[in-house]
Formats: sequence, structure tokens, C-alpha cells
Amino acid sequence: LRVRMFNFSVKVLSCVLYIVRVLLDNPQEDRQDCGSGVNCTKHNTSSRPWSEFDWKLIIWVDRPLPLWALQVLVAFISFSETMLLVYLSYKGNVWEQVLRVPFILEMISTVPFMITVILPSLRNLFIPVFLNCWLAKHALENMINDLHRAIQRTHSAMFNQVVILISTLVCLMFTCICGIQHLERAGNNLTLFDSLYFCVVTFSTVGFGDVTPQIWPSQLLVVIMIFVALIVLPIQVTKQ
Repeated sequence: LRVRMFNFSVKVLSCVLYIVRVLLDNPQEDRQDCGSGVNCTKHNTSSRPWSEFDWKLIIWVDRPLPLWALQVLVAFISFSETMLLVYLSYKGNVWEQVLRVPFILEMISTVPFMITVILPSLRNLFIPVFLNCWLAKHALENMINDLHRAIQRTHSAMFNQVVILISTLVCLMFTCICGIQHLERAGNNLTLFDSLYFCVVTFSTVGFGDVTPQIWPSQLLVVIMIFVALIVLPIQVTKQ
């Protein structure tokens, strides 16, 4: 249980550091046509073809050196813990461990940071650290299951399922918020709050339309997240 709590804390910390990085980031500084950062021309729109799309603002971000060092440290701790658990749970089939979704998410969010230590030129490469929210949910679910087996109470089982359902919804919203905000660095320059507002309005089916994604990658992400929500949330509800 202590290992799971430590793992949960590390994943939450990585998500917090991602939010800090976003708050410190100013994508307008990377635009050549911004000047003072006011009234920037938006080159990327949904009408532009794939071959003419400017990916620079999506691939690269502004990551201060102290924050990068802290993220590398957290990634190294998380990676070391994951490899240790994989080694301890190894039962002769390495593919069973490698092809697990939590392991793949772990590699996506940690290995690139360690590569940036070897290649400093990649220090500002965008890394989808916000996906750690799903690893945090996985650790939380394991903790709840362990506590449920220890307590062995019927009413606690319903409470546990409600907590898992809420955590699933939070992860879906957080993934959508961070994904839209990042992709719109090359489009509408949305803040985290703007992205939160858009996701709440969209997922609640209100659809004011005052904040909308302007480029096709973010529009595609919205479509994917809606389909994922329509599949995942009913599955979680049926487990009640």
C-alpha cells in the first residue's frame, strides 16, 4: 500500500509540474509575427492542408531549466520504480509486461526526459506528461481494491466504485483540457482556464460556441475524446 501511495504521489506531482510548465509558457514568444505579443496572426487554421501546417509550436515548448531538472528527477524516480515492479512481477513472459497500457504510458512520459539529459538540444521537446493522470488513476484504483479486500464491507464497495467513476471523469477532462490547450498553441492560444471552459461546455452538451478549436489537430482530439467518453463512462457506470 505504501508503494502504491508513493506511486500515486509521483504521478500527481508530475501532472502538477506539467501545469506549472504550461502556466510559465508563452507560445506567442515563438511566433515571428507577434512582435510585442499582441494581435498575432494565426497561420494555422482548419482550412490549411496537412503539408502546409506549422508544427513547430506543437512540437516545441518553453521549459525553464530548473523546471526541466525537476521533471527529469521525477521521471527518473517513476521510471526506476516501474522497472523494479516489472522485474519483481516478471513471470517468464516479457511481452505481457511490456504491452500493458500502464507500462506504455510510463515509457511515453518518462523515457523522453532521460533522452533530453543525453541530448540537451531536445530539452524543450513537448512530452505529454499529463497522461500520468491515468497512471495516477490506476494506482488509486489499486489502492482502493487493496483497502476493499482488507475491510471486506459491502457499503465500502459502492463507495469505491463511485470514487473510480469520478476519477475516470476527472482523467478524461484533464486529458482533454491539456491536449486542447497544447494543440491550440499553434491556433487560438487558449489558456488552461479557456480550455477547461471549452471542455465543460462541450462535455455537458451545452455548446455555447464562443470558444472553439481553430486547427484540425485539436478538432480531431475533441472528436476522439467525445467517442472515448461515450465508451468509457457507460462501462464505468455499469460496474456500479
